[in-house]
Amino acid sequence: MIMKTEKPFYFAFLLLFLLLLQGNAVQAQVNTKRFLAMGRTDLFNDNYTEAIKNLTVAIQAEPDKFEPYFFRGLSKYSLGDYNGAIDDLNQSIDINPYFSYSFLYRGMCRQQQKLFHEALKDYALAIHRGPNNPDIYVNRGSAKLQLKLYKSAIADFDTAIILDSKNENAYLNKGLALYELKKMDEALDEINKAIKLNYLNKSAYLRRGILKFGMKKYEEAIFDFELSMKLDDQDPLLYYFRAISRYYLKDFKGTYADYDKVLELDPNNALTFYNRAILKTEDKNYLGALIDYEKVTSINPTNIYGYYNKAYVKSLMGDYQGAIKDYDKAIELFPDFARAYLNRSAIKEKINDKKGAYSDYLFAETIRDKYDGKDSIPELLQDSMQLTKLIAFESDFNNANADDGYIQFKNVYIELESNFNISMLAKDEKVYIDEKRKQYFIKEISEYNESNLAQYKLAFGLTKEVSLLHPTKAREILQRLTSALKDQPDNPYNHLYIGILNERIGNLPSAERSYLESIELDPTFGFAYLNLANVAYLMAMEKMQENTQSNQAQISKTLDDFNNQSNQLAIPDLKKAVDYYNMALQIYPKLGFIYYNRANLYSKMQEYMKAMDDYNTALELQPNLAEAYYNRGLTLILLQDNASACPDLSKAGELGISNAYNVIKRFCKETK
Repeated sequence: MIMKTEKPFYFAFLLLFLLLLQGNAVQAQVNTKRFLAMGRTDLFNDNYTEAIKNLTVAIQAEPDKFEPYFFRGLSKYSLGDYNGAIDDLNQSIDINPYFSYSFLYRGMCRQQQKLFHEALKDYALAIHRGPNNPDIYVNRGSAKLQLKLYKSAIADFDTAIILDSKNENAYLNKGLALYELKKMDEALDEINKAIKLNYLNKSAYLRRGILKFGMKKYEEAIFDFELSMKLDDQDPLLYYFRAISRYYLKDFKGTYADYDKVLELDPNNALTFYNRAILKTEDKNYLGALIDYEKVTSINPTNIYGYYNKAYVKSLMGDYQGAIKDYDKAIELFPDFARAYLNRSAIKEKINDKKGAYSDYLFAETIRDKYDGKDSIPELLQDSMQLTKLIAFESDFNNANADDGYIQFKNVYIELESNFNISMLAKDEKVYIDEKRKQYFIKEISEYNESNLAQYKLAFGLTKEVSLLHPTKAREILQRLTSALKDQPDNPYNHLYIGILNERIGNLPSAERSYLESIELDPTFGFAYLNLANVAYLMAMEKMQENTQSNQAQISKTLDDFNNQSNQLAIPDLKKAVDYYNMALQIYPKLGFIYYNRANLYSKMQEYMKAMDDYNTALELQPNLAEAYYNRGLTLILLQDNASACPDLSKAGELGISNAYNVIKRFCKETK
């Protein structure tokens, strides 16, 4: 019989209280003070990536101040980069070991990493330094809740209430603890106190709705969820709980509608796909259920119930070989899963594999004897980390916040940061200043731009963000450059200009010819080799795209998906482009950007160790090259070395690559 989802376990919400530090220390530099203030303002406004950028500038200017590290740690915490946040909070503590909030937030990071005992140690240190801070007791109580120390948790919440009788979160968390102790009426009283303090707190109505759901008062629960929806109609968690409440009221049409709304707001919510598949199975919509289960196992390839239930549906559809394959996968994930052996035994019996059926039956009985008749995964594993891994769903219910500073919840397409090339800027264009900010400083380029050789009000810059020119503007500049060639046919810079211009309007063959002519005039013209390599790469990828539907290896939602996909992708022939980069490196052996570009090509060619070597060299030469940290992190994920990848991704985010936080959320759930 198909397994049903159990009553969801609801963890206490941790609300981030922003401390606006009133520092008395006089800053040595005006810029440091300004960037610190900007970072704090961005943090207050939930603009976490911008906060990190500004606070990083403040840290670089004055690395002996604890405040920038503290605020940057809070920003990283808010983006889900808990290891990166801990690093910054450690720095803050090293500089100022008496500031209680550093210990508080380090404890919160460790709590998010499920290091509850380590978190309790930090909360104790925070209390020692700030014994009158109610927020510390609230967070310590929430950690105790997760350790099921309910009475001790209530004591902490009571202390917080003594210190601050208007602390809504203390009442809400105390209500949850009382709920876990089966003191339903007392729990309800505490949550009502929180609501009286703040009638606009959507979390309070949500908590009360969940409490009433647990009391099987489904209509009252729905009323509270809908009150919360009036305050925020974009929170998928509200629709999820209303859906399961409607399910128990047998309002299946409403249940489907709410599941659909959850998936509209949070398209990769595996738990919702799973529950909808169960409902479709009950409705005998087996094909629809199978599609939903396929989505579950695609998002969470280690979720054993996804494979187990998918096998059951396939058996109902008569696809016995497919069912056996999914039972095989469930058993591979958990070899002691007796129910999977019993179900596989029944399927083998149907296809007349009597020997296999008998073998599976005997093995299931052996497992039951081993565990005193127990055969369900929760019974066997209880609260172990292995249990969490086997039944975990990708269902954070936070995507509604994606446009409000929480970049880590956005559904972004994850791919390597692009190559750098030499582009040109028109000094008289309005976009010049904006484009100039996106340039990296290169001594040789800067010297040329300041020399008398620079013509036509144009300047060169190294960038990976090249905007296309308007056709009218392109024709105007091309006409000027073509006329200039008549007067200076041997000037390689004129050919470089024309090549860049053709590249910007998408005429790659003409760009290639111009770069080759530039090199023919000056074989030591390294920047022409750099751009020639980029054009050769783009042309090779275009050629491959004509023959294949997908033209580049990418990091997908799951590692299993990527590994299966990368084995099917054609590998582009980029040898010509690599050779041009090699020539550029002979001229500029200390230019890290060229190593970075070549590393990107090696990665697309699936020569990952060569890519790693080049990323390493690029970072030795350009220590703050954010793109190299990011791409090296993605490459390490492809090599399944997440532990090494996550510090690189954190550094990339720190240096301004916002998408790093989305990758951190997906692949950096483990601690250091």
